[in-house]
Amino acid sequence: MRPLESLAADLLEGARRELRLTPKPGLVDLEDSGSHPDLSLEVMERSLEVLGGALAELAGSLERGEPLLAQVALGQAAEARMLERCGTNTHKGALFLGGLLLAARWRAGDAGTEALRPAVVEVARELLAGRPLPESHGEEVRRRFHVGGIVREAMGGLPSVFDVALPAFDAARARGLEGDGPTFAMLARLMQTVEDTTALHRCGEAGLEWLRRDGAELEALLARGGDHVGFLRARNAAWRELRLTMGGVADLLGVALGLLAHQGRLV
Repeated sequence: MRPLESLAADLLEGARRELRLTPKPGLVDLEDSGSHPDLSLEVMERSLEVLGGALAELAGSLERGEPLLAQVALGQAAEARMLERCGTNTHKGALFLGGLLLAARWRAGDAGTEALRPAVVEVARELLAGRPLPESHGEEVRRRFHVGGIVREAMGGLPSVFDVALPAFDAARARGLEGDGPTFAMLARLMQTVEDTTALHRCGEAGLEWLRRDGAELEALLARGGDHVGFLRARNAAWRELRLTMGGVADLLGVALGLLAHQGRLV
C-alpha cells in the first residue's frame, strides 16, 4: 500500500474507532444517538463509507501531483455526496482535517512526524489565509463567541491533536490503562481544551463549561479507577436533555486515533 493510501485508510479507521467508542455523552455510539435524534449508527456508518472514498480520492490526487485546488474540489464534491446519501454532512470536519493531514504528509515527504505539523500550517495558510469562509454554524459561532474553532486548529498545526490528545494517550498507557482507557483519557483532555463550536452553537458558553467540567471529572475518574462508564452514561442522559454535543472533540479524537493507527500503536 502506498504511503498516502495507507494514511487515508488509517484516518478512516480512526474515525470508525471514534464512532464506536462507547459511551460518549451527546454523540452517536453503539448504545444510542446521543443528542442527535436525526442520526443513527447506521447513518454514521454510511457517512464513513463516503469519508473513506473521499480520503482515498484525495490521496490519489496528491500522488498524481495535482494542485491544491483539485483537492478542494474533491472535498466539496464529497461533502455533497455525504449530504445526499446521509441527509447530513456529519463527517465534514473529519473530511477537512483528514484532507489537511494528507496534503501535509505529501509535502513533508519522507521526513518524520516532526515535519508534519509545519506542513499542516503551510497547507492551512494556503487554504484559509485571506479567503472568506462559507457561511455555516461554525463560522457564525466563531464570530459570535470570538473563538477559533477548527480554523485556529488548522492554522496552529492541530495543537489539540499533537499537544493534547497524543500526550494524554501516552500518559495513560504509562499509568497502565488498557483497552479503551487511553482513548477515554484523550477524550477527557480534549473535552477540557477544545473550543467546540458545536457545543457553543447548541448551548452557548454554558455548554462549553459543561464540557470542561465533565472532561475534568472523567479524567479524575480514570486516574483513580472509578466508574467512568457509569459516569459517561449519566452525563449522556443529561446532555440529551440539554441538546448538548461535541462534534469538534469527536473529529479531533478521530484524527488522533488515525495517527496512532498509522504509527501502529493501536491494538
